Amino acid sequence: MMKVLGTSKFGRQNLAFSTDHPKPTPTKPTDLLIRVLYTDLNPVDHHKLNMKPDGTPTPSGCFIVGYGGVGTVESISPDATENEQQLLHKQVCFLADPRNDGSYAQYIVVDRRLVTVIPDGVPLEAAACIPVAGVTALECLEKVGLPVSNSNNGVVTPIMPSPSGEKHRLLIVGGAGGVGSWATQLARSVYGSNIEICCTTGSQESNDWCIKMGADVTISHDEVETQLGTGPKGSCDSIICLAEPTTALFASLAEVLRPYGKICLVVAGEGIKALDMSFIFFKCGTVYTETVFSSIR
Repeated sequence: MMKVLGTSKFGRQNLAFSTDHPKPTPTKPTDLLIRVLYTDLNPVDHHKLNMKPDGTPTPSGCFIVGYGGVGTVESISPDATENEQQLLHKQVCFLADPRNDGSYAQYIVVDRRLVTVIPDGVPLEAAACIPVAGVTALECLEKVGLPVSNSNNGVVTPIMPSPSGEKHRLLIVGGAGGVGSWATQLARSVYGSNIEICCTTGSQESNDWCIKMGADVTISHDEVETQLGTGPKGSCDSIICLAEPTTALFASLAEVLRPYGKICLVVAGEGIKALDMSFIFFKCGTVYTETVFSSIR
């Protein structure tokens, strides 16, 4: 048995500690059993806990969220390669499969392809925040044409020049959060001064944070159209939207998108049901969606 923080009813206020939850058992050749040291806290946890009205019974008894963290590998399949066997007893950060029990627990089973050994000197509590937000940022950048690396021995694909002839501009809507911070740092570290990064924020503290992460400029959430170029030519080649794409916000993104530009939407909500694509179509733009769990299911 193990200790968990879970619930048998939807609603985050219903979370409670339990000490008699069954310890998970690896069942696949790629499974690792990890003793959790730190778990990530992420908005997706709240979303999962609030998927149904408060008090609605969860479908499978105790519901345990938490989709990333840090822990020690306690067991590994004997079918693993010699290189993979070296993960045993190592401290790793991991990304969890949302179909299984999560990391609000003493133990978790994860796929060994979704873990990486933590380098010496990296604080464990800091490493626990990397998997969900960091991998989401990585995939967002790839989708908007700014890959961090590819399979060619880590050689980064050269940045595509903007059709406008100006410097490639990346707009991050909601730049001060976990994904925005990672996206800013990764884009800056890879592309340096060859890219201009603009983040939207809601406070002076967030402004200062985004600049510290590597942004060139910050604007208020409601200043996208007034501070950036709009119309047929637009002003942004790549857009990562980390807020719900309401009708007004998505219209602003369509306005500032440059021809052949790319938008990646990370948050759904009601707004996703009625996106007006007319100006995106006119500009031959591309709209992607991103959920980090799609690639591991």
